[in-house]
Order: sequence, then structure tokens, then C-alpha cells
Amino acid sequence: RFSLPHRGSRNWKKLYDERTSVERCNGRLKENLTTNDLHVCGISKGTTHVYLNAIVLLATALAVKKTQASKEVA
Repeated sequence: RFSLPHRGSRNWKKLYDERTSVERCNGRLKENLTTNDLHVCGISKGTTHVYLNAIVLLATALAVKKTQASKEVA
């Protein structure tokens, strides 16, 4: 009847923060990397397409972080 962890608890806030982070990543994949409009047939091809989009998203984030770190050193 009641959800675990209880609303308002520290664990609930931590879990909620993780959820919003995942939703933000899903939004970026759908809006910027064509995950919303798949033009492939089959589960394996669709899964591969989504994995490649996730790799591109992670590579972009790493490149931005590396660029920011090099600017701070200079």
C-alpha cells in the first residue's frame, strides 16, 4: 500500500534525483540524437541504433568536460 522508500525520506530524494537525471538523458537522446524517429527494422537493429546514440551522447559529454578542464588549467 505504501511505496518504499517513503516519500520525503533521504533515500527517496536520492532515488528521485537519479530518476530526473535519467529522464534528462532520455530527453537528450530523443530530441538531439534521433532516438525518437527510428528508421530501422528489427529489435536488434533498433537496440544497436540506441546504443550508438548513447555512445555519441557520452562522447560529447566527455569532450565538453575535457575542453572545460583544459581551459581551467590554461
